[in-house]
Amino acid sequence: MEYTRSQVNLLSRLDRVPVTKTVIQIIILLSFVWLAEAFDIGIVGPVLSTLEKTWTLTSWQIGLLAVASTLGVVIGMIPSGLMADKFGRRKVVLFGILFFSVLTILGAFVSNFVTLFGIRFLAGVGEGAVLPMPYLFLSEFVRSRKRAVSVGYSNGILTAAYVIPNLASLWALHAFAPSFAWRVPFLLGGIPLLLLIPLYLWLPESPRYLLKTGRTHIVQKLVERLEVEAGLDHDTTLVDYRLGVALKQTQARPKATIKSMLHKPFFGRSIIVILQLTAALILFYILQVFGPSLLLNRGAGVGSSILFSGLMMLVAGVGSIVQGHLSDRFGRKTMLGVYVGFAALGCFLFAWATLPAVVFLAGFLTAFFGLGIFPVSKLCVAEQYPTELRGKGVYFGEMTARTISGIVTTSCIPFILQAYGNQVIFLGVAIALIVLSLPFLVFGRETANVQMEQAGSRVPLRVLKPELGASRVSNQ
Repeated sequence: MEYTRSQVNLLSRLDRVPVTKTVIQIIILLSFVWLAEAFDIGIVGPVLSTLEKTWTLTSWQIGLLAVASTLGVVIGMIPSGLMADKFGRRKVVLFGILFFSVLTILGAFVSNFVTLFGIRFLAGVGEGAVLPMPYLFLSEFVRSRKRAVSVGYSNGILTAAYVIPNLASLWALHAFAPSFAWRVPFLLGGIPLLLLIPLYLWLPESPRYLLKTGRTHIVQKLVERLEVEAGLDHDTTLVDYRLGVALKQTQARPKATIKSMLHKPFFGRSIIVILQLTAALILFYILQVFGPSLLLNRGAGVGSSILFSGLMMLVAGVGSIVQGHLSDRFGRKTMLGVYVGFAALGCFLFAWATLPAVVFLAGFLTAFFGLGIFPVSKLCVAEQYPTELRGKGVYFGEMTARTISGIVTTSCIPFILQAYGNQVIFLGVAIALIVLSLPFLVFGRETANVQMEQAGSRVPLRVLKPELGASRVSNQ
C-alpha cells in the first residue's frame, strides 16, 4: 500500500506516545489472552502423568497425546496468519478463544485414547489462531522503545501461568479419585470463555492493520485519545524522518505477498529467526510436557514433580519480564545470547546433577533463562516483516518452529527417555540451543528501538539514514 502524509503523521505520533492507561489496559487484556492459552496448553503435562497409569498408556500413545494439541496448533496457524492479515488481529483472537475453550470442555467427557487425541488436536487448531497474536499485536501497537518491555510483561504472565494447570492437577489429585482427577483441568478450561466479553468491549484493532486497510479515521481517534491521556498535543505536522524514509523505500519495491517470503530479504531473515525460535521451543516443550515425567524418572514423587515443574514456570515468568526490560536497553541480540548461554549451562547441569543444590541451580538457570527467553525470541520474528506480511510471517515462523520442536522432537522424547534416560535429553537440548541460535546471533539484524516500519523494511537498516537518529523528529 502507499501511505499518505497523514498516515505517516499518525504513525509518528503513535511512536512518541508513552505507556498510558489505554496501553496498560491493552497489555493486561493480551496478558489474559496468553493466560487462557497457557492453561489450555499446559493441561497436557500434568494430565499425562495421571493418565499414563490410569489408562495404562504405551510410549507411543503418550507421545501422540503429547503432540496432539501442537499438531493442531501448527495446522491452525496455516489459515490464521492469512485471516489475521485479511480480517484483522482482533477477530482472530476472539474466534480462537471461543473455539479452543469449547473443545477443551468436551475433553473432560471422553473415555478413550482416540477420542481424547482428536479433541486435543481440534483444541490445538484454536490455540494456533491465538498463540502468536499478543506479541504480533503489541509489536504493532506499542512505541519502539517499549516493545520488548510490553511483550516481556505479557509473556511473563503467559509463562508463569503454566503453573496454574500444575496446581489445578495437584489439587484434583488430592480432592478426587485418579479416574476423575484428570478431567478437572479440562472442565476448568472453559473459564476463558468469560474473557470474550472484555476483549470484545475493550480490545481495539491494531492501528497498523487499520491503516493498511484504509481506516485512517479510526486510528486518528485512537491516537488522539492516547495523546490526551499522555498530555501531548495533536501535532498534525509531526513526521519522523526515519519512518518516512523507510516507507518511501518500501513503497518503491514490489508489494510484499506471501511469495515474498521465498525471496530476499525475507527468506534469509525467516530462516535465522525460525532456527532460534525452534531452539527455544524445544526446551519449552520438553519441560512443559515431560517435566513431571523427567523428574519422576529421577525418583521424585508425582506431586513433587508436578509442583516443581510449575514453580519453574513461575521463575520463567520473572525471567521474561527481566529480558523485556534489558533487551530494549542493551539490544535483542545481546540479551538473546546471554539467555541462550545460561540456559545451555542449566541444561548441562541438569544432565549430570545429583546433589539437590545443583539440581536446584540447574532448574533455576533453565527456567529463568531458558523458559524466559521468549519475549525477544518471538518479538524478533515479528520485527522482520512489513505490516502486510507480518501476520503471515509470524504464523509461518511459529508453525515451522513448533512443527520441529513440538511435534517431531516431542514425539520422540518418550522413546529416548525409555532407552537412554534424561541425561541424553538435556545434553541434546543444550547443544540445540547453542547451534540453532548462532546464525541469528551472528547474522541477525538488531531491531531494538527501531520503528516497526523500519524493522520490517526490505531495505537494510544501515541504508535508512541512521545519522538521523531515533529521536530526530521534524515538524516541517
